[in-house]
Amino acid sequence: MKKMRKIFAVLLTLAMVLGMSMTSFAAEVGTEAAGTASLTVNGLVPGEDTEVSVYKVVKWNAAGSSWELGTGVTDADVTLANDPVTIKWENFAAKRTSLEKVASAENVTDGTVTFHGLDIGAYYVYAQSEKTTYNPMGEAVYEYGDDGLMKPADKTIDAKGSTYTLTKTFTDADGETTYKVVERGQEISFTITAVFPSYDKDTVDRTFQITDEPTGMKVTDVKVNVNGSKLTKGTDYTLVNVTETGADGSASTLPTTDKVRVRFTESFIGTKGTNTHAGQTVTVEVTAQITDADTFSNTASSDKGSNTPNVNGKLGSITINKYDENYVEGATNNKLLAGAEFSITPAKEGATAIQFVKVEEKNGVSIYKKATAEEIDDTSITKVTNIVATDGVVVAKGLDNGEYQIVETKAPAGYSVVEVPNVTIENGENPVATANVSDTKLHSLPHTGGIGTTIFTIAGCVIMIAAAGLFFASRKKSDNK
Repeated sequence: MKKMRKIFAVLLTLAMVLGMSMTSFAAEVGTEAAGTASLTVNGLVPGEDTEVSVYKVVKWNAAGSSWELGTGVTDADVTLANDPVTIKWENFAAKRTSLEKVASAENVTDGTVTFHGLDIGAYYVYAQSEKTTYNPMGEAVYEYGDDGLMKPADKTIDAKGSTYTLTKTFTDADGETTYKVVERGQEISFTITAVFPSYDKDTVDRTFQITDEPTGMKVTDVKVNVNGSKLTKGTDYTLVNVTETGADGSASTLPTTDKVRVRFTESFIGTKGTNTHAGQTVTVEVTAQITDADTFSNTASSDKGSNTPNVNGKLGSITINKYDENYVEGATNNKLLAGAEFSITPAKEGATAIQFVKVEEKNGVSIYKKATAEEIDDTSITKVTNIVATDGVVVAKGLDNGEYQIVETKAPAGYSVVEVPNVTIENGENPVATANVSDTKLHSLPHTGGIGTTIFTIAGCVIMIAAAGLFFASRKKSDNK
């Protein structure tokens, strides 16, 4: 039994060593050997499972001292008559499956891979991940020695992505990235994630920019990080507005409702022949304040990416319908009452009535929107806590999800105010709550006294006058005797 345990322990140790070895050499393919070359591919996106394959497109015939076309390669792809040989690497993307594959690496995640044991020749390199498509690339692995003879040479290629996927996440204070209803005036953050591009060694125009387009909101702050380090505005990047034609405009002054462009400076990108930041993660955190009362959206784009990820959101609303005492739920002929007033307060401790700004009267509906902090401070803008159902229906927009208390502060003429149950705006695709309020009609009370009292009063007065007349008449007779 003890012997079995020892054998098991040894096997477990070997497995661990083997696993560590596999991790260490995951980005190494083939075996180094005398008389062969290696080809290293850099600039792949770190953390992405990338497939990289190498195909031979030009062979060297040592016996005949001549170049030969590889399998599946035609004169339209490679011109051997020229010195140097001309190769159209872009031609191989569509005919890759017909070429001779000499090496392949799957699930490359650390941004680089090296292929060993390659003969003298020219090789097409294919690289692809789920999120990033790389431009066609290739290299010839040879050089001439001091003696003028050809010999194998180790070469390096900087991969250049033609499609960099930008991802946008909707985040809040708790770090959540799920869809969420927000309220007007609230500030929220959007994170744009990209990968710093790699540039060909002969590229002169070395640019990189990320553009953020807000709708229904205004951008209040922008932070840029590359490889986990915060960049400095003005030194590492500039922040500019975007014109209608898509060109750079003036320097962006925040807050703004315009498109905002982060343009990396030439000094940060580096000079020709350098790729200091190739493959590094880029994050642009955009903070924006919601200005619309219904919806908002945020779109990202880049000059190095073809996709335009978009994040959409909605704001909650409460519709209050004011009916008479004969209201029947679900009926289509319920009578609306005009002129009722309501206040709305979040149903939580310490909350105060929400201030609103009137938007318009439209099709018999009175529309209000929650006032932002700036509007509350602006004395030129009229704010109210009592919203009026002018024609019987009032809508309060720009609200967050949650429970709200509604108070009828004034009833229509001839009706009494009633208690209104709390309503809840649900977080989701339909953040709308409705309160149907039915008022009680005030019953008329009779006036004090009535027509009968008036008659008795008159009769009493007549009797009193008649009595007085008789009294004075009888007294006069007495005086005459």
